[in-house]
Amino acid sequence: MKWFDSAIAWLFPSVLVEGTPWKQLWLAKDREGFLFSCRVFFPLLAVTYLAHYFFYDKVNHLEPIEFWLYFRLSIAGLALLTFAFYVSPAARWWWYKVPAILTCWVLCQAQAYVALWHGLESWVFCYILIVVSVFVLRMSALSSLIFVGITVATQTPILDEAGISGTYIFTGTVVAATTSVIVRSSYLSDVRGFLLNQENIAAQKKIIELNMEFADRIRSFIPKVIAQRIDDCMDKDRMSVLEASIEVLTPRTKQVSCLFSDIRGFTQESRDINAFVRDSVVPEVKACTDAIEGYRGIPRKIGDLIFAYFDDERQVENVLRSVAAGMSVSRLNYDMNATANSKAIKRYVLISCGEALVGNLGGLDSSIEITALGSPVNFLSRLDELTKHPRVSALLSPGDLVLSMDAWGAIESFAPTMSKKKIDLAQLGVSIRDFGDVKYVLALTPSDDNFASIQRALNEYGSSSDYYGNSKTVAA
Repeated sequence: MKWFDSAIAWLFPSVLVEGTPWKQLWLAKDREGFLFSCRVFFPLLAVTYLAHYFFYDKVNHLEPIEFWLYFRLSIAGLALLTFAFYVSPAARWWWYKVPAILTCWVLCQAQAYVALWHGLESWVFCYILIVVSVFVLRMSALSSLIFVGITVATQTPILDEAGISGTYIFTGTVVAATTSVIVRSSYLSDVRGFLLNQENIAAQKKIIELNMEFADRIRSFIPKVIAQRIDDCMDKDRMSVLEASIEVLTPRTKQVSCLFSDIRGFTQESRDINAFVRDSVVPEVKACTDAIEGYRGIPRKIGDLIFAYFDDERQVENVLRSVAAGMSVSRLNYDMNATANSKAIKRYVLISCGEALVGNLGGLDSSIEITALGSPVNFLSRLDELTKHPRVSALLSPGDLVLSMDAWGAIESFAPTMSKKKIDLAQLGVSIRDFGDVKYVLALTPSDDNFASIQRALNEYGSSSDYYGNSKTVAA
Protein backbone atom coordinates (compact mmCIF):
# COMPACT_ATOMS: atom_id res chain seq x y z
CA MET A 1 0.00 0.00 0.00
CA LYS A 2 2.99 2.30 -0.34
CA TRP A 3 1.64 3.80 -3.54
CA PHE A 4 -1.67 4.55 -1.80
CA ASP A 5 0.08 6.28 1.11
CA SER A 6 2.17 8.29 -1.35
CA ALA A 7 -0.94 9.32 -3.26
CA ILE A 8 -2.70 10.43 -0.07
CA ALA A 9 0.39 12.36 1.01
CA TRP A 10 0.54 14.08 -2.40
CA LEU A 11 -3.13 14.99 -2.32
CA PHE A 12 -3.20 16.00 1.35
CA PRO A 13 0.39 16.78 2.47
CA SER A 14 -0.76 18.17 5.82
CA VAL A 15 -1.85 14.66 6.80
CA LEU A 16 1.84 13.94 7.44
CA VAL A 17 1.89 16.28 10.43
CA GLU A 18 -1.27 14.82 11.97
CA GLY A 19 -0.51 13.01 15.19
CA THR A 20 2.93 14.61 15.51
CA PRO A 21 3.90 17.06 18.27
CA TRP A 22 4.71 19.61 15.56
CA LYS A 23 1.27 20.04 13.98
CA GLN A 24 0.62 23.47 15.47
CA LEU A 25 4.16 24.56 14.65
CA TRP A 26 3.64 23.55 11.02
CA LEU A 27 0.30 25.35 10.82
CA ALA A 28 1.93 28.49 12.22
CA LYS A 29 4.85 28.18 9.77
CA ASP A 30 2.45 27.62 6.86
CA ARG A 31 0.41 30.64 7.90
CA GLU A 32 3.48 32.87 8.14
CA GLY A 33 4.62 31.80 4.68
CA PHE A 34 1.19 32.51 3.23
CA LEU A 35 0.94 35.92 4.92
CA PHE A 36 4.38 36.88 3.67
CA SER A 37 3.54 36.06 0.05
CA CYS A 38 0.25 38.00 0.29
CA ARG A 39 1.91 41.02 1.88
CA VAL A 40 4.37 41.13 -1.01
CA PHE A 41 2.11 40.17 -3.91
CA PHE A 42 -0.97 42.33 -3.43
CA PRO A 43 0.80 45.71 -3.07
CA LEU A 44 2.91 44.79 -6.09
CA LEU A 45 -0.28 43.88 -7.96
CA ALA A 46 -1.84 47.26 -7.14
CA VAL A 47 1.23 49.13 -8.35
CA THR A 48 1.35 47.02 -11.53
CA TYR A 49 -2.28 47.76 -12.43
CA LEU A 50 -1.89 51.48 -11.84
CA ALA A 51 1.34 51.52 -13.87
CA HIS A 52 -0.44 49.57 -16.63
CA TYR A 53 -2.95 52.36 -16.98
CA PHE A 54 -0.34 55.10 -17.32
CA PHE A 55 2.21 53.23 -19.42
CA TYR A 56 -0.05 51.10 -21.59
CA ASP A 57 -3.72 52.11 -21.57
CA LYS A 58 -3.09 55.84 -22.07
CA VAL A 59 -0.15 55.34 -24.39
CA ASN A 60 -2.23 53.06 -26.65
CA HIS A 61 -5.33 55.28 -26.35
CA LEU A 62 -7.67 52.58 -25.15
CA GLU A 63 -11.25 53.80 -25.27
CA PRO A 64 -13.12 54.83 -23.31
CA ILE A 65 -10.10 55.84 -21.27
CA GLU A 66 -12.19 56.64 -18.21
CA PHE A 67 -13.47 53.07 -18.19
CA TRP A 68 -9.94 51.68 -18.18
CA LEU A 69 -8.99 54.07 -15.40
CA TYR A 70 -11.88 52.90 -13.24
CA PHE A 71 -11.11 49.29 -14.08
CA ARG A 72 -7.45 49.56 -13.14
CA LEU A 73 -8.31 51.52 -9.97
CA SER A 74 -10.88 48.90 -8.98
CA ILE A 75 -8.43 46.01 -9.24
CA ALA A 76 -5.72 48.04 -7.50
CA GLY A 77 -8.17 48.99 -4.74
CA LEU A 78 -9.23 45.37 -4.29
CA ALA A 79 -5.57 44.33 -4.07
CA LEU A 80 -4.88 47.00 -1.45
CA LEU A 81 -7.96 45.98 0.58
CA THR A 82 -6.71 42.40 0.53
CA PHE A 83 -3.27 43.59 1.61
CA ALA A 84 -4.86 45.59 4.46
CA PHE A 85 -6.63 42.44 5.62
CA TYR A 86 -3.35 40.55 5.78
CA VAL A 87 -1.60 43.20 7.86
CA SER A 88 -4.53 43.41 10.29
CA PRO A 89 -5.30 41.15 13.30
CA ALA A 90 -8.01 39.53 11.19
CA ALA A 91 -5.27 37.65 9.33
CA ARG A 92 -5.07 35.36 12.37
CA TRP A 93 -8.60 34.01 11.83
CA TRP A 94 -9.00 30.38 10.78
CA TRP A 95 -10.44 31.37 7.35
CA TYR A 96 -7.50 33.68 6.62
CA LYS A 97 -6.92 32.24 3.11
CA VAL A 98 -10.40 33.04 1.81
CA PRO A 99 -9.86 36.76 0.93
CA ALA A 100 -6.72 35.93 -1.08
CA ILE A 101 -8.45 33.09 -2.92
CA LEU A 102 -11.42 35.32 -3.83
CA THR A 103 -9.19 38.21 -4.89
CA CYS A 104 -7.09 35.93 -7.11
CA TRP A 105 -10.26 34.48 -8.64
CA VAL A 106 -11.60 38.00 -9.34
CA LEU A 107 -8.24 38.93 -10.83
CA CYS A 108 -8.38 35.97 -13.25
CA GLN A 109 -12.00 36.74 -14.17
CA ALA A 110 -11.14 40.39 -14.78
CA GLN A 111 -8.34 39.34 -17.11
CA ALA A 112 -10.80 37.23 -19.07
CA TYR A 113 -12.96 40.34 -19.54
CA VAL A 114 -9.86 42.24 -20.68
CA ALA A 115 -9.59 39.63 -23.45
CA LEU A 116 -13.24 40.28 -24.30
CA TRP A 117 -12.88 44.08 -24.29
CA HIS A 118 -9.39 44.49 -25.67
CA GLY A 119 -8.75 41.34 -27.70
CA LEU A 120 -5.30 40.73 -29.17
CA GLU A 121 -3.25 38.23 -27.13
CA SER A 122 -4.45 39.34 -23.70
CA TRP A 123 -6.21 35.99 -23.17
CA VAL A 124 -2.81 34.40 -22.50
CA PHE A 125 -2.55 36.40 -19.30
CA CYS A 126 -5.65 34.65 -17.98
CA TYR A 127 -3.67 31.43 -17.62
CA ILE A 128 -0.50 33.20 -16.55
CA LEU A 129 -2.44 34.82 -13.72
CA ILE A 130 -3.88 31.43 -12.74
CA VAL A 131 -0.36 30.02 -12.32
CA VAL A 132 0.76 33.15 -10.44
CA SER A 133 -2.27 32.85 -8.15
CA VAL A 134 -1.48 29.22 -7.41
CA PHE A 135 2.05 30.21 -6.51
CA VAL A 136 0.84 33.01 -4.20
CA LEU A 137 -1.88 30.98 -2.50
CA ARG A 138 0.59 28.25 -1.44
CA MET A 139 -2.01 25.48 -1.38
CA SER A 140 -1.52 21.75 -1.85
CA ALA A 141 -1.42 20.29 -5.37
CA LEU A 142 -5.02 19.03 -5.03
CA SER A 143 -6.35 22.36 -3.71
CA SER A 144 -4.46 24.19 -6.43
CA LEU A 145 -5.95 21.89 -9.07
CA ILE A 146 -9.43 22.57 -7.72
CA PHE A 147 -8.77 26.34 -7.84
CA VAL A 148 -7.54 26.02 -11.44
CA GLY A 149 -10.60 23.97 -12.39
CA ILE A 150 -13.10 26.42 -10.90
CA THR A 151 -11.33 29.47 -12.35
CA VAL A 152 -11.04 27.96 -15.83
CA ALA A 153 -14.70 26.88 -15.73
CA THR A 154 -15.89 30.39 -14.89
CA GLN A 155 -13.66 32.27 -17.33
CA THR A 156 -14.01 29.91 -20.32
CA PRO A 157 -17.47 31.27 -21.34
CA ILE A 158 -16.04 34.79 -21.32
CA LEU A 159 -13.07 33.75 -23.47
CA ASP A 160 -15.42 31.87 -25.78
CA GLU A 161 -17.53 35.02 -26.12
CA ALA A 162 -14.33 36.93 -26.91
CA GLY A 163 -13.79 34.59 -29.84
CA ILE A 164 -10.80 32.75 -28.44
CA SER A 165 -10.29 29.43 -30.19
CA GLY A 166 -11.28 26.31 -28.27
CA THR A 167 -7.86 24.87 -29.06
CA TYR A 168 -6.20 27.85 -27.36
CA ILE A 169 -8.50 27.55 -24.37
CA PHE A 170 -7.79 23.82 -24.06
CA THR A 171 -4.04 24.33 -24.44
CA GLY A 172 -4.02 27.15 -21.91
CA THR A 173 -6.02 25.05 -19.46
CA VAL A 174 -3.71 22.03 -19.76
CA VAL A 175 -0.57 24.18 -19.44
CA ALA A 176 -1.96 26.09 -16.43
CA ALA A 177 -3.13 22.93 -14.70
CA THR A 178 0.12 21.05 -15.34
CA THR A 179 2.29 23.98 -14.30
CA SER A 180 0.20 24.55 -11.16
CA VAL A 181 0.46 20.89 -10.14
CA ILE A 182 4.22 20.89 -10.71
CA VAL A 183 4.65 24.16 -8.83
CA ARG A 184 2.57 23.06 -5.84
CA SER A 185 4.01 19.55 -5.68
CA SER A 186 6.73 21.31 -3.71
CA TYR A 187 4.18 21.64 -0.89
CA LEU A 188 4.69 17.95 -0.12
CA SER A 189 8.45 18.50 -0.10
CA ASP A 190 7.94 21.47 2.23
CA VAL A 191 6.02 19.32 4.70
CA ARG A 192 8.53 16.48 4.53
CA GLY A 193 11.43 18.91 4.89
CA PHE A 194 9.74 20.49 7.90
CA LEU A 195 9.20 17.09 9.54
CA LEU A 196 12.78 16.03 8.84
CA ASN A 197 14.08 19.28 10.32
CA GLN A 198 11.93 18.86 13.44
CA GLU A 199 13.09 15.28 13.84
CA ASN A 200 16.70 16.45 13.58
CA ILE A 201 16.06 19.19 16.15
CA ALA A 202 14.39 16.65 18.46
CA ALA A 203 17.32 14.26 18.00
CA GLN A 204 19.84 17.02 18.71
CA LYS A 205 17.85 18.06 21.78
CA LYS A 206 17.86 14.46 22.96
CA ILE A 207 21.61 14.25 22.42
CA ILE A 208 22.07 17.47 24.38
CA GLU A 209 19.87 16.14 27.20
CA LEU A 210 21.78 12.86 27.25
CA ASN A 211 25.05 14.78 27.13
CA MET A 212 23.93 16.89 30.10
CA GLU A 213 22.74 13.83 31.99
CA PHE A 214 26.03 12.08 31.25
CA ALA A 215 27.91 15.17 32.41
CA ASP A 216 25.85 15.31 35.61
CA ARG A 217 26.60 11.67 36.31
CA ILE A 218 30.29 12.21 35.64
CA ARG A 219 30.30 15.19 38.04
CA SER A 220 28.89 13.01 40.80
CA PHE A 221 31.84 10.61 40.52
CA ILE A 222 34.79 12.88 39.84
CA PRO A 223 36.47 15.70 41.80
CA LYS A 224 34.91 19.15 41.46
CA VAL A 225 38.05 20.65 39.95
CA ILE A 226 38.02 18.04 37.17
CA ALA A 227 34.29 18.59 36.61
CA GLN A 228 34.90 22.33 36.30
CA ARG A 229 37.67 21.78 33.78
CA ILE A 230 35.43 19.50 31.73
CA ASP A 231 32.71 22.18 31.74
CA ASP A 232 35.25 24.79 30.63
CA CYS A 233 36.35 22.61 27.70
CA MET A 234 32.75 22.05 26.68
CA ASP A 235 31.98 25.78 26.82
CA LYS A 236 35.15 27.22 25.30
CA ASP A 237 36.16 24.53 22.82
CA ARG A 238 32.66 23.22 22.02
CA MET A 239 33.60 19.66 22.91
CA SER A 240 31.24 16.86 23.84
CA VAL A 241 31.38 15.67 27.42
CA LEU A 242 33.31 12.58 26.33
CA GLU A 243 35.83 14.60 24.29
CA ALA A 244 36.25 17.08 27.15
CA SER A 245 36.69 14.26 29.67
CA ILE A 246 39.42 12.66 27.56
CA GLU A 247 41.15 16.01 27.05
CA VAL A 248 41.08 16.95 30.75
CA LEU A 249 41.98 13.52 32.08
CA THR A 250 44.77 12.69 29.64
CA PRO A 251 47.84 11.99 31.83
CA ARG A 252 50.30 14.90 31.89
CA THR A 253 53.55 15.58 33.70
CA LYS A 254 53.13 18.57 36.02
CA GLN A 255 54.61 20.27 39.02
CA VAL A 256 52.28 19.35 41.87
CA SER A 257 51.87 19.49 45.59
CA CYS A 258 50.54 16.33 47.25
CA LEU A 259 48.61 15.81 50.47
CA PHE A 260 48.42 12.48 52.28
CA SER A 261 46.48 11.63 55.43
CA ASP A 262 45.24 8.38 56.92
CA ILE A 263 43.63 7.48 60.21
CA ARG A 264 45.92 6.00 62.83
CA GLY A 265 44.67 2.80 64.44
CA PHE A 266 41.90 2.45 61.88
CA THR A 267 42.26 -1.32 61.47
CA GLN A 268 41.74 -1.92 65.19
CA GLU A 269 38.96 0.65 65.60
CA SER A 270 37.11 -0.39 62.43
CA ARG A 271 35.85 -3.49 64.17
CA ASP A 272 33.16 -1.18 65.53
CA ILE A 273 31.53 -0.79 62.12
CA ASN A 274 28.62 1.33 63.29
CA ALA A 275 29.83 3.75 65.96
CA PHE A 276 33.30 4.30 64.53
CA VAL A 277 33.12 3.71 60.78
CA ARG A 278 29.58 4.76 59.91
CA ASP A 279 29.01 7.53 62.46
CA SER A 280 32.52 9.02 62.66
CA VAL A 281 34.83 8.04 59.81
CA VAL A 282 32.38 8.36 56.89
CA PRO A 283 31.17 11.92 57.71
CA GLU A 284 34.72 12.96 58.71
CA VAL A 285 36.21 11.76 55.42
CA LYS A 286 33.43 13.52 53.49
CA ALA A 287 34.00 16.80 55.35
CA CYS A 288 37.76 16.59 54.86
CA THR A 289 37.36 15.86 51.15
CA ASP A 290 35.06 18.87 50.73
CA ALA A 291 37.63 21.07 52.48
CA ILE A 292 40.36 19.88 50.10
CA GLU A 293 38.17 20.53 47.05
CA GLY A 294 37.49 24.02 48.38
CA TYR A 295 41.18 24.75 47.80
CA ARG A 296 41.24 23.28 44.26
CA GLY A 297 42.59 19.99 45.45
CA ILE A 298 41.89 16.81 43.49
CA PRO A 299 41.17 14.16 46.13
CA ARG A 300 41.22 10.41 45.96
CA LYS A 301 39.81 8.31 48.81
CA ILE A 302 41.09 4.82 49.56
CA GLY A 303 39.25 3.60 52.62
CA ASP A 304 40.26 5.90 55.47
CA LEU A 305 43.18 7.29 53.47
CA ILE A 306 42.78 10.69 51.86
CA PHE A 307 45.19 11.56 49.06
CA ALA A 308 45.03 14.74 47.00
CA TYR A 309 47.13 16.61 44.53
CA PHE A 310 47.14 20.27 43.51
CA ASP A 311 48.22 20.96 39.93
CA ASP A 312 47.66 24.62 39.10
CA GLU A 313 50.19 26.30 36.84
CA ARG A 314 52.06 28.02 39.71
CA GLN A 315 53.79 25.58 42.03
CA VAL A 316 53.97 28.06 44.92
CA GLU A 317 50.18 28.36 44.81
CA ASN A 318 49.87 24.57 44.78
CA VAL A 319 51.91 24.29 47.99
CA LEU A 320 50.08 27.19 49.65
CA ARG A 321 46.74 25.60 48.85
CA SER A 322 47.81 22.15 49.99
CA VAL A 323 49.03 23.54 53.34
CA ALA A 324 45.82 25.56 53.78
CA ALA A 325 43.77 22.47 52.89
CA GLY A 326 45.84 20.33 55.26
CA MET A 327 45.23 22.73 58.12
CA SER A 328 41.52 22.79 57.31
CA VAL A 329 41.47 18.98 57.42
CA SER A 330 43.21 18.95 60.79
CA ARG A 331 40.93 21.62 62.25
CA LEU A 332 37.81 19.86 60.96
CA ASN A 333 39.03 16.62 62.45
CA TYR A 334 39.60 18.35 65.79
CA ASP A 335 36.13 19.94 65.76
CA MET A 336 34.42 16.66 64.86
CA ASN A 337 36.33 14.80 67.56
CA ALA A 338 35.15 17.41 70.08
CA THR A 339 31.51 16.76 69.24
CA ALA A 340 31.52 13.05 68.39
CA ASN A 341 30.23 10.49 70.86
CA SER A 342 32.43 7.74 69.44
CA LYS A 343 36.16 7.32 69.67
CA ALA A 344 38.31 10.16 68.36
CA ILE A 345 39.91 10.01 64.94
CA LYS A 346 43.66 10.56 64.93
CA ARG A 347 45.32 11.91 61.77
CA TYR A 348 48.55 13.43 60.57
CA VAL A 349 48.65 15.41 57.31
CA LEU A 350 51.71 14.94 55.10
CA ILE A 351 52.67 17.31 52.26
CA SER A 352 55.32 17.16 49.56
CA CYS A 353 55.87 18.70 46.14
CA GLY A 354 57.62 17.92 42.89
CA GLU A 355 57.06 16.56 39.41
CA ALA A 356 54.43 13.86 38.89
CA LEU A 357 52.28 12.27 36.23
CA VAL A 358 48.65 13.26 36.91
CA GLY A 359 45.28 12.55 35.33
CA ASN A 360 43.37 9.39 34.56
CA LEU A 361 45.97 6.69 34.94
CA GLY A 362 43.42 3.92 34.37
CA GLY A 363 41.14 3.33 31.39
CA LEU A 364 37.85 4.91 30.31
CA ASP A 365 35.78 2.10 31.77
CA SER A 366 35.43 0.94 35.35
CA SER A 367 39.23 1.11 35.71
CA ILE A 368 39.25 4.93 35.58
CA GLU A 369 41.56 6.29 38.27
CA ILE A 370 42.27 10.00 38.67
CA THR A 371 45.47 10.21 40.68
CA ALA A 372 49.16 11.10 40.63
CA LEU A 373 52.29 8.99 40.19
CA GLY A 374 55.80 10.12 40.90
CA SER A 375 58.46 10.84 43.47
CA PRO A 376 56.41 13.23 45.68
CA VAL A 377 53.69 10.57 46.00
CA ASN A 378 56.16 7.82 46.87
CA PHE A 379 57.85 10.15 49.34
CA LEU A 380 54.60 10.67 51.26
CA SER A 381 53.96 6.95 51.43
CA ARG A 382 57.40 6.38 52.94
CA LEU A 383 57.08 9.42 55.22
CA ASP A 384 53.81 8.01 56.55
CA GLU A 385 55.73 4.90 57.63
CA LEU A 386 58.27 7.09 59.42
CA THR A 387 55.64 9.03 61.40
CA LYS A 388 54.69 5.73 63.05
CA HIS A 389 58.20 5.35 64.45
CA PRO A 390 58.13 6.04 68.21
CA ARG A 391 60.97 8.58 68.07
CA VAL A 392 59.19 10.59 65.38
CA SER A 393 55.63 10.25 66.68
CA ALA A 394 56.83 11.46 70.09
CA LEU A 395 57.62 14.82 68.46
CA LEU A 396 54.22 15.12 66.76
CA SER A 397 50.72 15.83 67.97
CA PRO A 398 47.53 14.56 66.27
CA GLY A 399 46.61 16.89 63.45
CA ASP A 400 50.12 18.17 62.82
CA LEU A 401 51.23 18.81 59.25
CA VAL A 402 54.53 17.23 58.20
CA LEU A 403 56.12 18.89 55.16
CA SER A 404 59.05 18.00 52.98
CA MET A 405 61.73 20.65 53.01
CA ASP A 406 61.09 21.30 49.30
CA ALA A 407 57.45 22.12 50.08
CA TRP A 408 58.41 24.43 52.92
CA GLY A 409 61.06 26.13 50.79
CA ALA A 410 58.44 26.99 48.17
CA ILE A 411 56.32 28.98 50.62
CA GLU A 412 58.75 30.07 53.32
CA SER A 413 59.00 33.62 52.01
CA PHE A 414 55.20 33.98 52.13
CA ALA A 415 54.83 32.84 55.74
CA PRO A 416 58.12 33.57 57.47
CA THR A 417 56.52 34.04 60.91
CA MET A 418 54.65 30.75 60.87
CA SER A 419 55.35 28.60 63.95
CA LYS A 420 57.17 25.44 62.86
CA LYS A 421 59.40 22.61 64.09
CA LYS A 422 62.32 21.27 62.07
CA ILE A 423 62.88 17.56 62.67
CA ASP A 424 66.45 16.28 62.23
CA LEU A 425 66.10 12.65 61.12
CA ALA A 426 69.81 11.90 61.51
CA GLN A 427 69.74 13.11 65.10
CA LEU A 428 66.81 10.78 65.79
CA GLY A 429 68.67 7.93 64.15
CA VAL A 430 65.93 7.31 61.58
CA SER A 431 65.60 7.66 57.82
CA ILE A 432 62.89 7.64 55.18
CA ARG A 433 62.90 4.35 53.28
CA ASP A 434 64.06 4.81 49.66
CA PHE A 435 64.78 8.49 50.44
CA GLY A 436 67.87 8.16 52.62
CA ASP A 437 69.28 11.47 51.38
CA VAL A 438 66.46 13.40 53.06
CA LYS A 439 67.82 14.72 56.36
CA TYR A 440 65.00 16.95 57.60
CA VAL A 441 61.22 17.31 57.56
CA LEU A 442 59.16 20.16 58.95
CA ALA A 443 56.19 19.99 61.35
CA LEU A 444 53.45 22.66 61.46
CA THR A 445 50.62 22.85 63.94
CA PRO A 446 47.21 23.94 62.59
CA SER A 447 46.91 26.68 65.20
CA ASP A 448 44.82 29.80 64.71
CA ASP A 449 47.97 31.87 64.13
CA ASN A 450 49.39 29.45 61.58
CA PHE A 451 46.05 29.12 59.82
CA ALA A 452 45.68 32.91 59.66
CA SER A 453 49.25 33.16 58.36
CA ILE A 454 48.64 30.72 55.50
CA GLN A 455 45.42 32.51 54.61
CA ARG A 456 47.23 35.83 54.43
CA ALA A 457 49.85 34.20 52.24
CA LEU A 458 47.12 33.03 49.89
CA ASN A 459 45.66 36.54 49.83
CA GLU A 460 49.03 38.03 48.98
CA TYR A 461 49.44 35.50 46.21
CA GLY A 462 46.12 36.56 44.72
CA SER A 463 44.08 33.59 45.85
CA SER A 464 41.75 34.99 48.48
CA SER A 465 38.82 32.81 47.42
CA ASP A 466 38.51 29.18 46.58
CA TYR A 467 37.98 27.68 43.12
CA TYR A 468 34.21 28.06 43.32
CA GLY A 469 34.22 31.69 44.41
CA ASN A 470 33.56 31.07 48.11
CA SER A 471 35.36 33.52 50.36
CA LYS A 472 37.76 31.99 52.83
CA THR A 473 37.37 33.09 56.42
CA VAL A 474 40.67 33.86 58.08
CA ALA A 475 40.87 32.65 61.65
CA ALA A 476 41.55 35.30 64.23
